[in-house]
Amino acid sequence: MKLINKKNFISIVCISFTLIVCGKLLIEKAAGFTDVHYTGNIFTCLGFSVIITAVLALHFYLQRFPLIPVLIGQYLLVAGATVAFVKAADVIAGTSTNAMWQMLLSVTIPFVVSAFVYYLVFFKQIKKANAILAEINRENTEV
Repeated sequence: MKLINKKNFISIVCISFTLIVCGKLLIEKAAGFTDVHYTGNIFTCLGFSVIITAVLALHFYLQRFPLIPVLIGQYLLVAGATVAFVKAADVIAGTSTNAMWQMLLSVTIPFVVSAFVYYLVFFKQIKKANAILAEINRENTEV
């Protein structure tokens, strides 16, 4: 996963959406489950792919803060959006009694995986940039 910016936001949303939907379909196929709300669930996956990607993209603006509070804040933002979505869906169409926990679990897993990959790539790029800067500094001191 690349670092998220304005130029690659849509492509990252598309990639993460595709991976989430493929995972959903593979799990359903393996379990022998037929989704009667297929269309609605696909659009929900798309919506949360956009939300999770947008929340992870906020890291660019939060770089001056420690990583752990940023991660917790990002997750709370995603969880808050999930709770609001389930509450709105309950008012509009009614949901099952455990819909809130199911949605939080369904959003938490992609968020944790996405955040792990995103920050892993981020820190690898930082390490690479630091190595390049160290090499440049070494060359300048030798001259």
